[in-house]
Amino acid sequence: MEEVYNKNRDKNNSMRDEIREQNAKLKDAPLKDKVAYFKEYYLKTTIVVVIAAILVVYLAYSILTAPSDTAFAAFFYNDTGDSSSTELIDGFVEYMNIDTTEHEAYIDATMNYAPDASDYNAYMGLEKAMAVLSTGELDVIVGDDDTLDYFARSECLHDITTILPDDLLTQFEDRLYYAESGENAELIPVGVYVDDSPKLNQYYYYVDREPILGFVINSNSIDNAVAFLRYLYME
Repeated sequence: MEEVYNKNRDKNNSMRDEIREQNAKLKDAPLKDKVAYFKEYYLKTTIVVVIAAILVVYLAYSILTAPSDTAFAAFFYNDTGDSSSTELIDGFVEYMNIDTTEHEAYIDATMNYAPDASDYNAYMGLEKAMAVLSTGELDVIVGDDDTLDYFARSECLHDITTILPDDLLTQFEDRLYYAESGENAELIPVGVYVDDSPKLNQYYYYVDREPILGFVINSNSIDNAVAFLRYLYME
């Protein structure tokens, strides 16, 4: 053990001696030699440190300046629209006069679900949904019948007849979607068909599909969720 220790000590001493020797040589060296030495031994480390510092500052700034809460959030499953487009949510934000410096509003149209899916992306998509659901941030889920069935079984969706005001309930009374909810498999109306929505059709979100809209049971912004359904039918 002592022999190993001495070898390590000698090695460390040699490294320190070499560094001192190099510094002594560079003390009176021309600028170009100092620059060359810096590039060879320190440039990569410096770049990494600078990038890390920038990332830390960016994350801190994002956290400190982020909107204080979420005014509206929707997940669109298995849609055909452009997931990078913000036109639909931008229009809704304007319609509702949501101050986006104080409140966040978004539609995530990257979500996918299939009852027999076993791939990693499908699993992570459901994990993401459940994480957002647990915070009360998510207000609306739009998707096909398999998607609504899944969230209904997990007791994530309202009985929509208890949420819709009378005029909307009358408008959608023939377009209700029923699914089994909870362990008792009680059949309840958890959504409404919105395939004839002018807004969804305008942005090609569900071409040749029958999307169903449901309200998340622990939504913190259920009034905005209902307003979103109204907005979807504005010409």
